[in-house]
Amino acid sequence: MKQFDNAFENTTESNPAVEPASILLLGSTMSTVDAIRASLEVHGHTVSQASSLSLYEKVACKELFEVIFIATDDGTIENNEFFELVSLLNPSAIVVGYCEDPAPNNIIQFIRDGGKDYLNVPADLNNVGDRVAALLQTQREVEQAQEQANNALQLCEKLNEDRKKVEEENDTLNHQLANAYCDTKKKMQQVAIGAEFQTLVSQELDVESMLRTALGYMLTRVGAMNAAVYLSEGEIDWGVGAYINYDRQSEQFQSLIDTMGSSCCSMIGAEEEIKHFTNGETFAEVMDLDVEDFAGSEVVAYGCYAEDRCMAVVVLFRDSSRPFTTESLDTVDTLRSIFGQQLSTILKIHRRASTKWPSESFDDDDWSIDKAA
Repeated sequence: MKQFDNAFENTTESNPAVEPASILLLGSTMSTVDAIRASLEVHGHTVSQASSLSLYEKVACKELFEVIFIATDDGTIENNEFFELVSLLNPSAIVVGYCEDPAPNNIIQFIRDGGKDYLNVPADLNNVGDRVAALLQTQREVEQAQEQANNALQLCEKLNEDRKKVEEENDTLNHQLANAYCDTKKKMQQVAIGAEFQTLVSQELDVESMLRTALGYMLTRVGAMNAAVYLSEGEIDWGVGAYINYDRQSEQFQSLIDTMGSSCCSMIGAEEEIKHFTNGETFAEVMDLDVEDFAGSEVVAYGCYAEDRCMAVVVLFRDSSRPFTTESLDTVDTLRSIFGQQLSTILKIHRRASTKWPSESFDDDDWSIDKAA
């Protein structure tokens, strides 16, 4: 902010002493004009003269005058016409009237029309220089104050622009921090859900119990819905492992999940991304199913992987009036990887048990050994 303080100090510096000005004398009485001119030139001012408004107009178009003297008792010059020309040609000029023995009413009217001072010639000739200097000083102080005000206004506008930029940057930073906080909170929530789900299913070493536990947990997190879980049986076959019938007729639902398994498992199991269909009819068309079965529904389908192998395919669907939110999809994505890994673990345990379980002959041998001992 130091640069603004320095700039503001510069706007308050005082002006130097009043310098000589360019002055025009307007009047046809040469003796009076010459007397005023002499009084002004003594103070170093540059003085021009014009005997009529037409001559003033020609001169004023070529030169800018700071002070204009006008003879108000000159019958050839109309005051109203003169002030109109001044407002067009020299709007910032100081206008001073003069005449011999002026009437007070005339002086008042002249000041009202826009004049700054009035001289009684020749009585005020000795004071002409001082009075013009005072007028110029006042005029330049006004101009200086206006310039200072303009500079201060520019500084304020500059400061306001910088303030707005800082506020915008702060708003952007706050928005980014808020987004980062929300993202972190969501991730932490998904981590907590994953840990809780992992703890539950890891205790299950039976496929049926694990499926029951997994679907029950999913219902609490995602909400009520229809669900079908298909388990891999060999390289290409799939079988129904578990299902949830939420809002369908029992006979129709059983037929539906049987048909759905043969139609969509191979396609969904070959893709690692979650498929979300906000329009159930689109899902039915893609999977070559009956469109009426999924009319007005929203569908989520995905595979559950253990390393590179798809262990299960899950299809979730419910009425589109209760859509699957982004948070629900994140939860599904968290649970499906744990589900696939635990299913693979259970199958490995079962295979190991079936291949290494002691045979009857081993029991006989073992009994023989004990007996011999």
